[in-house]
Amino acid sequence: MLIVFKEASMRKKSPLIGQEGYTPNHLLDTLMEMLETKSDAALARVLAVPPSTISKVRHKQVAINSDLLLAAHELTEMSIRELRDLMGDTKSKYWLGGMDGAIKPRKTPALPRFREVMHRDAAQATHM
Repeated sequence: MLIVFKEASMRKKSPLIGQEGYTPNHLLDTLMEMLETKSDAALARVLAVPPSTISKVRHKQVAINSDLLLAAHELTEMSIRELRDLMGDTKSKYWLGGMDGAIKPRKTPALPRFREVMHRDAAQATHM
């Protein structure tokens, strides 16, 4: 007996898709206007993603991913925060993929104050 699964049924849906206010179409339509494209296929070509990706995002089958956001950022020079606002993503904290416990704060040495450095450099210059 051969069992066939659809790819979409195996894919874990992003919590972003269920988030209230998530409107990827607003972002896609804004990008189409800014990049002067007339169709989703043309937008996909400009963003260098498969046309099926734009279709799946538009129909909320998948969430807008980082590759798409970065491509949009590079082409429009809008900040990632602005792009996320356009699609209705209002989260301010992000999951680190199970690395929460592995990330430890780094201890950085205190930097000398600007005036201290200037006085030290000036004193060294006079002794040379």
